[in-house]
Order: sequence, then structure tokens, then C-alpha cells
Amino acid sequence: MIVDQEIITNAFHLRGEDESRKDLAQRRETKYLLHNADVGKIRSLLKGNARRLIHNESVSTVRSIYFDNVMLDDCQANLDGISPRKKVRLRWYDFLTPKAVLFFEIKWRDNRITGKHRLELGLKQKVSKLTYPQIVNDLIDILPPQHIAHSLERSEPIVMVEYRREHFSSADKQLRATLDYDLAFYDQTGKQFISTSFPCRMPEMFVMEVKGPEGSHTEVKELLYPFKPRMGSCSKYVHGCLQLGLIPPRNYH
Repeated sequence: MIVDQEIITNAFHLRGEDESRKDLAQRRETKYLLHNADVGKIRSLLKGNARRLIHNESVSTVRSIYFDNVMLDDCQANLDGISPRKKVRLRWYDFLTPKAVLFFEIKWRDNRITGKHRLELGLKQKVSKLTYPQIVNDLIDILPPQHIAHSLERSEPIVMVEYRREHFSSADKQLRATLDYDLAFYDQTGKQFISTSFPCRMPEMFVMEVKGPEGSHTEVKELLYPFKPRMGSCSKYVHGCLQLGLIPPRNYH
């Protein structure tokens, strides 16, 4: 009976690994940080070289809560260029707070090769009504054993990142490109509940990401032609920590 009660009271129902995105397991990810870019021109270029993908809305609103330890070791690892490294987050789409579904993700990077475990969670309760300790404890109760250690090591909510995203795919579906803008960061440190107060906005920041298999350099150039943006490091989590003053200022591109 005790086990049954735990199942009933847990806020989440684990639906399993997201099987719709086989490409998430391992891929090459290239990021381009575009300050004060003309979104319309970049959108037109991508629509000309690729096909636009629509997920519920033509423009998605993405929200992610990043978890770390109190020393912000994952953030520091990114700034120091340590590889391999990991990040843990909860992500949902198109609502201010999660409604029916959200995703638990462990993202890893080894140089330019990235991948992530993406677990789909059904909601039995409103997550906005749960404290962060409740969220973490309920997650640990239902996560597969191989993911629990990562969650225990990163149990502190740090930053919620919010942005608008447009999706594109190459004709052969080997490459995916995203265009992100209207970024906002919300400090979650010391908060009991998910906080959407006092956003720190970066309207001048635009991020384009291209993801595909290793060895697809030529295909990436063709997708972006004739645009030749400069590659760079661009972790939205790190930018959030910097903008919110959670770590000392550093030159980060």
C-alpha cells in the first residue's frame, strides 16, 4: 500500500524516452551568436535552403529550467571549456508553466559532438504548485537508475531560460536548424517555486544552431549559403548566469 500511495502522489508519470527523435542520441552541433541580426532575412534564407518545420505553432516558445549544484560546476565547466560535460534541465513549450507534458533532459557535450537523453513526463499535478524540493524528489522517484546520479548531483534550480524558436530541416532531414530570439532569463536561485518574475531580457541576442551527423560540414555550408556566420560558443544557461550576476563577469562568446 505504501508503494501505491507513492505512485498516486507523485506529480509525474514517466512515459519513457522520446522515440520520435532518434537524432538526439548523438550529433554535431554548431552554434552561431548573431547580435542585432535581421530575423526576417535569416528566416528567408533558411526557408530558401531548407523546409520549415511547424510544432503546434509556427514559432515555438521554449522554456527550460537548468539545475546545477550550489557551486555552479556545470556553468564553470562550460566557461572553462572542459570536455566532456553535462547539463540537466526541465523543458516545456508554449505555456508560461508546464500544462500536460514536459521533458527531463540530460545533455552532454564532448567537443562539438553532443547528445541528450530526453524523457517525456506526463503531469498529474500543476508543476507551478510544487516546490522545487518536491519536483526534484518526484523526479528521482521515477527516473531510470542510470539518470538518478546526474539529478542528485544537480539538484539546485538556477536559471529559467525563455525564448522564441523557429525550426527548419534540410530536404534529406539530415540537418536541423533552429533560430532563437527574444531571450529572457529568470533567476531561480533560492526560490521555493518556479518564478517568472523580473525577467532579464536580451533583445539583441539571436542564436542559430545547426545540428547534424559528424562530417556534414559541406552540407551545413550549403544550408546557410550565402550566409557565412562565425561559429562560437553559446550556452544559453551560461549567458543566463552571467546576465543575472550569478557568476563573475567574463568575456563569453
